[in-house]
Amino acid sequence: MVTTRSRVFSPSERMRGHGWRIVFLLLIAATIGVVTGTLAVAFRYLLLETTALFWGESYDLVAATAAMPWYLVVAIPVAGGLILGPILERFAPEARGAGVPEVIESVVTREGNIRHRTTLFKMFCTTLSLGCGASVGREGPVVHIGSSVGSSLAQLMKLSPEWKRVFLACGAAAGIAATFNAPMAGMLFAAEIILVDFQINYLSQIAVSAVTATVVSHRFLGSFPTFDVPAFQLLSYWEIPLYLILGVLAGFLAIVFIQLINRVEDSCNLMKLPLWSRPALGGVFVGGLALLSPYVLGVGYQAINEVLTADLVPAVMLAILLAKLAATAISVGVGFSGGIFAPSLVLGGLLGGLFGCLAQALAPHLVAEFPVYALVGMAAMVSGTTLAPITAIFTIFELTYNFEIILPLMTSCIASLVIVQSFYGLSIYETRLVRRGVKIVRGRDINLLRSLLVADYMEQDFEQVDERMPLGQLVALAQESNYPHFVVVNDEGRMVGMVSMRDLKACLSEMGELCKLVVASEIMTRNVITITAQQNLEAAFELFEKKPISTLPVVNTRDGQHVVGVLKKTTLIHAYNQNILKIGVES
Repeated sequence: MVTTRSRVFSPSERMRGHGWRIVFLLLIAATIGVVTGTLAVAFRYLLLETTALFWGESYDLVAATAAMPWYLVVAIPVAGGLILGPILERFAPEARGAGVPEVIESVVTREGNIRHRTTLFKMFCTTLSLGCGASVGREGPVVHIGSSVGSSLAQLMKLSPEWKRVFLACGAAAGIAATFNAPMAGMLFAAEIILVDFQINYLSQIAVSAVTATVVSHRFLGSFPTFDVPAFQLLSYWEIPLYLILGVLAGFLAIVFIQLINRVEDSCNLMKLPLWSRPALGGVFVGGLALLSPYVLGVGYQAINEVLTADLVPAVMLAILLAKLAATAISVGVGFSGGIFAPSLVLGGLLGGLFGCLAQALAPHLVAEFPVYALVGMAAMVSGTTLAPITAIFTIFELTYNFEIILPLMTSCIASLVIVQSFYGLSIYETRLVRRGVKIVRGRDINLLRSLLVADYMEQDFEQVDERMPLGQLVALAQESNYPHFVVVNDEGRMVGMVSMRDLKACLSEMGELCKLVVASEIMTRNVITITAQQNLEAAFELFEKKPISTLPVVNTRDGQHVVGVLKKTTLIHAYNQNILKIGVES
């Protein structure tokens, strides 16, 4: 007989193997950065061409609309909506909206899986939305595109769910970094917003993707900043309370912004408008607002740059602020494909500019020029809408590289964050998800339970009893069975209740008299808590926590009385422990 001995690897060999694995993962991250950066550049050029196709001008839509008859200004957004609506309804519903909530939902509920075709459809739908003048941003869709690249690459390489989420976040970081030429902002965006269970050991992959995408963006677009940034100067520490007030105002404006989007969406649902028709209807309102203030069209960076260069007077800034607020709420609410990050920057810049004008009028020798307040207002508004103050701070810091701005940024961003958390409680992204029934609870454990389906852990071999079974037989059956609960069914095999050991104990003292008289239907629990096979273990865990039960009947999705299995609390705990151990080994 021949015996074989398995090889025992030395510590140095194991370390070399671990080192090569790290290098391999970093190379994947770099690849994601290159691809996402290239797509972000292509998206930028494609957007310019599409805008020129609709308006005859790539950048200055204010000048373009001034040379157009009024009916064309209204007709162009409507035409874009008519093209976009059927595409979103029939082919790519995931391309609706901002993009970032969809990415977070993939992390939370689908183990980081995004459909491969999402990249193409998101790019096309957002290009069409922005090209026709919808008041949305380009950053959210670029995040969605980058996340799709990272997820698709991880799926093709058959990586674990943990690394699918990480590389999805790498794509998101690369998208923000390539758009703003801001790798730190991209990295922090992925860590603070996208990854709901961020761990520091994944930071290297995210950083590599962000840096690589920025290099690609520099290669094709240059290292010029997105905005015409003024020189920042803090004239006096007496300005700090003013920045605190600006943050408070930005927080309340963020709440109004989020609530307006919800109201538009609710109104469409209340009127039962078909999904394909909503973008066209929104185009009517956006076009009408553009007649009053053409600055509402598209991303809106032209308005920010004119505030930052002090080319707008307060009355015009106020008019643009109100019109942009309405146009963006309508565009997002009706389903145009585009982000929320850029409109938040625009609204914050206008608010900061107005506040700076007022402060300067009251104390001209103690207060800096109003474009400085516009810069801080941009960050404060982003902090309020996203509840991501670190991302907001570094986004603006990377535009200025002036350390004097850090203290005002921190003051305003934290104030805005506190206001939104205190009076509303959710970010704009979390709001979109909650309205779809997706709850965001940050943490590795919750994220794990969300990725496990009831269908994979329920037991299809369970015991059920007839509702007419006498108590004596039921007790005898309970003594022989390993199940603490019995499903009670009627003649048609449909569940009418559950009998537990608690129900039986209440009758044991009078067994002699009730043995043949009492039947199962008289002692069973009729209001049965159930779950479906398609729900996840997080939902099951919440049900177990609400009631002192140890077994959940798993019912058919279409028929709540047709039991297809049972899920035990012990099975849930065992599944959780096994998967935690598995993730620990893979990491």
